[in-house]
Amino acid sequence: MRRLLALLVAAVVLVAAALLIDRLLRASAEDRVADELAAAVEVDGAPDVTVEGFPFLTQLAAGELDSVRARADAVATEGVRLLDVTAHARGVTVEEPATAGRLDLDGTLPDEELQQLVDEEVDGVTVASAADGVHLSTEVLGLDLALVAAPEVADGGISVRVTSVRLGGAELDTDDLAPLVGEDLLELQLDVPDLPLGLQLVDVVPADGGLRLSLTGEDVVLAAP
Repeated sequence: MRRLLALLVAAVVLVAAALLIDRLLRASAEDRVADELAAAVEVDGAPDVTVEGFPFLTQLAAGELDSVRARADAVATEGVRLLDVTAHARGVTVEEPATAGRLDLDGTLPDEELQQLVDEEVDGVTVASAADGVHLSTEVLGLDLALVAAPEVADGGISVRVTSVRLGGAELDTDDLAPLVGEDLLELQLDVPDLPLGLQLVDVVPADGGLRLSLTGEDVVLAAP
């Protein structure tokens, strides 16, 4: 009986030790991925990284992490700054540099960033995003012009197409407005340069205070270029 009890205690100790090692190695991997991301892009604070799946040791032995999720308050490159960023990487290699077989990232392009993109295309137009679209305001012939536009992905950038027009408080058809403001304002083509980690823009959804962008990429290197 004592021998059986001793074996049970030893088994419990071994399992507890294995779980502890698994947890420590997982935490080390999460810290490493966070460091890689912080080196690749400018991150506000330390990114929160979670390696999913159990046990971790089998993933480590296979040389690939099945699923890694990360979150950061803001991520910036030389061309764009995104807020409230979440990312999901699949098939992340253990060897350096860490590479994700697939990476999906969502972040909000705030109105101040969107305003800069619009300023590069037209002058004198103020931007304010909301759930119903991108609101553009300016003046035409001394009258207030209020536009609501629908954003969508086009040619790797953002197309902002006007769907609603009010001039001096009166609702107009978009075709009636074209002779006054030109076609460029009715459908803006915005380039979004230098997206994080070389990802491609695949979706854009208007929201209060900005546009929610969805980016994706395959074989993404999670390290500084």
